[in-house]
Amino acid sequence: MSRKFERVELNQTITVTDTITNQRFGELVNLSAEGLMIMTDQQLTTHSIFQLCLQLPVAIAGRATIELGADCLWCREAENFNRYWSGFQIIDASDLAVQQLAELTNQYQK
Repeated sequence: MSRKFERVELNQTITVTDTITNQRFGELVNLSAEGLMIMTDQQLTTHSIFQLCLQLPVAIAGRATIELGADCLWCREAENFNRYWSGFQIIDASDLAVQQLAELTNQYQK
């Protein structure tokens, strides 16, 4: 299965929190208009839905966070880190969040 949108690698840490538990979830590794990969702090069950909040280093469209709903499609243990690579499909995002994601993606495109 191929992606419609190219994933963009990030060159700075963007912390992700779980908005339901208000706990640290992990760090954003890359993103596209449809999905994202997060280095998570714990192993996740695939096909689980999460409400996530990306903590931006600089505000985009007047907000320093992006909130979205995402479905965990896969989770693999990261070697030597005691952490996990986890891939998500974005399933719920406000118009503002979509705008912010587009701007964030543009900032990191080569």
